[in-house]
Amino acid sequence: MSGDLARSYHDRTTHTWRSVRSSGHQLDWTNQPLPFKLYPDLPALPLPVDLGETDWPAIDALSGEPPPNRRAFDRSRLAALLFYTAGVTRRWGRGDRELNFRAASSAGALYPIETYVVVRDLGEGLPAGVYHFEPIEFALRRLREGDHRADLAAAAADGGVAHAPVTVVFTGIPWRSMWKYRLRGYRHLFWDAGAMLANVLAVTTGMGEPARVLTGFVDARVTHLLGLDEDEEVPLALVPVGVGDAQPARAIPPPDDLPHRTVPVAPRRTHVPEVFATHRVGDLPDGGAVERWRATMQDLRMEPATPRRPPPLVAAYDTVEEVILRRGATRRYARARVPAPALTWPLSVLAQDIAADFVLPGDSLLAHHVIVHAVEHVPSGAYRWLPDGLDLERPGSFRGEATQLCLEQPLGGESAYTILHTADLQRILDKGGERAYRAVQLEGGIALGRAQLAAFTLGLGATGLTFYDEDVTRFLGAPAEPVCVTSVGVPAYRSRRGRRPSDSPAPPLLR
Repeated sequence: MSGDLARSYHDRTTHTWRSVRSSGHQLDWTNQPLPFKLYPDLPALPLPVDLGETDWPAIDALSGEPPPNRRAFDRSRLAALLFYTAGVTRRWGRGDRELNFRAASSAGALYPIETYVVVRDLGEGLPAGVYHFEPIEFALRRLREGDHRADLAAAAADGGVAHAPVTVVFTGIPWRSMWKYRLRGYRHLFWDAGAMLANVLAVTTGMGEPARVLTGFVDARVTHLLGLDEDEEVPLALVPVGVGDAQPARAIPPPDDLPHRTVPVAPRRTHVPEVFATHRVGDLPDGGAVERWRATMQDLRMEPATPRRPPPLVAAYDTVEEVILRRGATRRYARARVPAPALTWPLSVLAQDIAADFVLPGDSLLAHHVIVHAVEHVPSGAYRWLPDGLDLERPGSFRGEATQLCLEQPLGGESAYTILHTADLQRILDKGGERAYRAVQLEGGIALGRAQLAAFTLGLGATGLTFYDEDVTRFLGAPAEPVCVTSVGVPAYRSRRGRRPSDSPAPPLLR
């Protein structure tokens, strides 16, 4: 495992002062991607709008504390999980233009991630099968009949998938991000999927349901099971959810090819061989390769994660669902100071370990640095977050530097603090190869998503920002390479809360 192709891709897609100003890239509005994948010939199976929500405070769920009791995972719980992961929470229209904002953040509101579920029979009109989730209709479309959990478990080399009542599968359509962000848009697939995974992990903790993130699997088998166009869409992560059945799903004959027609993602074919080559060189051919890759990754022991801590004593009792409805990318900060727990608690949340196959419990691929601008009892400066708290690296005020590092975006310097999620990328690639690049970018997206949820739980605002890669490394010192950046602060305005499916009239079926 060398990681050479991933390294080459990463270096060619770094932002510099010169590259940003010399790109000359203009959006081709005649080939704008469709933000929803549509199966026009398949009937819609509407999901219940009476969602199976939790009554558990987000501040506890994000601290890793599940409720003492759980209820059966049924169709209404699946509906809640899908809505608060990938559902449409806000609609905005002006003239003939309509934007549908979703539960998790997405760079440029391009939403390159598609969501599928592989489920056992959940009753209430939801038989076992492989389904695609359509956010705008809040409906499922069944791609395959029957219980395919055993086939997915074989692809994942993980017997627990055959027991879990549902596995959520996230895929990426690169062109949706690349239309705006060009080759760097491939990174956005993982950041956006990671933000969605942060929602999944928070919601399932609030439900008292176990959930794990699997990034190792036999790509060709997952692609075939979902019927993906391999020149347009790639599988990114599997998330088995729920307390497993006593008996695993039985193996059934290998599925045939899927004949279902889909609406083109853009008016003109948009295959980008360079990006797909970078992705596919990390594909795993069989279950043995999956197991070897996992063992290699778990042997890395890159960084210690932050042990789970009790939440701070603040009056923040909204549920995870309410926080997700309130969440939105903050576009302007008030430059107000925030209390110290509004810094340390979100950092402890985003740096918790993840139940994932690419790290052992208590480990992480990431390090987290924070530039503090306006936090009570915390002097301005650049800090590193460690499991036992903040470690001052450079004292002083760095608002101007933070703005510069964040592609000269004022949000980087006007926030109360800005978090730089970094990794020793070269060591990870040397050990874990090209597929490790997917894992580290995905964990960066999860950290970004967790930071946003934690900030909004405390009544603050947050947003993800892009950055000048090499400038961040120079500011922090090698080997820290930036993966994601999150700014947190007091919003300068009051944003509009999102709505549940029951709050909005049902949209017409898309055809």
